[in-house]
Amino acid sequence: MLVPWTVLLVYSFFSFFLGQNGLYARRHLDAEYLRLLENRNALEATNRNFLRAKESLLNDDDALSVYARQLGFGNPGDEFIRVVGLGVAANVNVPSGQVLYAEPPHFVPNSTIRIIAAVFGLAVLLFFLVHDFYWLREADDDRPPAY
Repeated sequence: MLVPWTVLLVYSFFSFFLGQNGLYARRHLDAEYLRLLENRNALEATNRNFLRAKESLLNDDDALSVYARQLGFGNPGDEFIRVVGLGVAANVNVPSGQVLYAEPPHFVPNSTIRIIAAVFGLAVLLFFLVHDFYWLREADDDRPPAY
């Protein structure tokens, strides 16, 4: 009875720690979640900055002139007028944020865990077979010869 229990114990151990729903995969998923959460927070901050810049450009003429000078249009002292409806400036070099994709967790496949458990079970079975073989041989050596 020890062989099936060994197989069950090894399979349970590897599944719990290294399996698809095991602790190793869970830690990887938690780390991925935190990484994606930080990226989302950075994208939200970037979005807030873009919205603030958009509001200031739409409503503040001084901000519009400063932004135009940052883009290389005009000289100090030039006056700017707002032209509406021409679309977005083509030379805007503002990063829009980093896109992150979640990586799948790394785990040991269930079939590999079954093979490892079966190998451990066979090792225990072979140990008992060898042990019994030598034990029976010793018992035969201790008997007096039959006449």
